Amino acid sequence: MLAAGALLPLPAAAQAPWGTVHELAGRVLLNGRPMARNSLIQPGQTVTTGSDGRIWFTLGGDAFFLRPGSELRLSPSVRDSVIEALRLVTGALGATFARGARRSVVAQTVTIGIRGTGIYVETTPEATYVCTCFGTTELTSGSAAPADTASVSAQHHAARWIRRGETRIAAGDMANHSDEELSRLERLAGRPYPF
Repeated sequence: MLAAGALLPLPAAAQAPWGTVHELAGRVLLNGRPMARNSLIQPGQTVTTGSDGRIWFTLGGDAFFLRPGSELRLSPSVRDSVIEALRLVTGALGATFARGARRSVVAQTVTIGIRGTGIYVETTPEATYVCTCFGTTELTSGSAAPADTASVSAQHHAARWIRRGETRIAAGDMANHSDEELSRLERLAGRPYPF
């Protein structure tokens, strides 16, 4: 019984100040170099997945996955183990964030303000899909002036589309991610089932 408990993730406060890779498949690069399961992910680095690459990792109480064909820049903060801003240049990101410090995710056509939230984001130069899976986000369109803003609260998925050249943040349907993925992210961060 003790051995099974030893496999559970550590609470966020007990985790190391660098990222822990939980799953790595296909081509995944860290600052342009091939990653290994023991690679240390830190703020200030860039994680890129190839056409067959996938990664699941935790950092400072937050949990992330990247789908194939993604590039994620982890902006450093004043506190070494906390990422205050992420830049999803392209591709798809699932993430759950610990409550507390404000964070933001910047994608092609939107900036997403986050506090203790679960999200799924897909971005291309033409449009960004954002699902607030649980919690609250503050969306600001970045594709045209004047910008549109929206506060989105969800207990179980509220999706939005932001298209380049449009200011409107439009409602959408949940797509391309699952409750199981969000639940796994929360387990990796040592938190209970979110739904």
